[in-house]
Amino acid sequence: MNLRSTLGRHFLLLGLCVAALVPLAQATTLQRISFEELTDNSDLIVTGKVTRSWAAWDSGHHYIWTHYAVEVTSAQKGTPGNVVEISEPGGSAEGLTMTIAGTTTYNIGDNVLLFVQKMPNGMLRTTGWGQGKYTVDARGRLRAEVALKGADYVDLKTGMGVAPTSTLDGLTLQEAGVRVAARIRATRVGKVQ
Repeated sequence: MNLRSTLGRHFLLLGLCVAALVPLAQATTLQRISFEELTDNSDLIVTGKVTRSWAAWDSGHHYIWTHYAVEVTSAQKGTPGNVVEISEPGGSAEGLTMTIAGTTTYNIGDNVLLFVQKMPNGMLRTTGWGQGKYTVDARGRLRAEVALKGADYVDLKTGMGVAPTSTLDGLTLQEAGVRVAARIRATRVGKVQ
């Protein structure tokens, strides 16, 4: 065995190891959150229609964000204006594309129920990544956005990987509104006592 074939095998082995790790580097691990946590941790809970989208760099020109305008039809929590701007990391701007595994996307024209948090940078994002996004289907039922591409979920109490869950999936907007209102009332009562 000569040095060239030994080095060739080492580089082949190194290449295979790197190729095996690439899919792992693209995964995002998310904390699975309950309906109660989703409601409690959201600054706004709104129903509306996605009317516009655009991508742009943040003010420091470090990250590309895709922004979505949602025309608000009702608010279950918080006091939004007529339009709420949701911002999600990633997108294409100035000829560059930034991809973030597990990022939530929206389609213009979709009717949605959204749980939204204000981020430290001032932008509003979907709470729990896609766990706070529900699309209203043609029958008026909510469809959860929990099957995020490239995302793995973990239960922080056990540290174990878990399947995403959604207790609002399949409900009507009215049924979901009743659950949200009940949770908000229960939380307020708990704070008063």
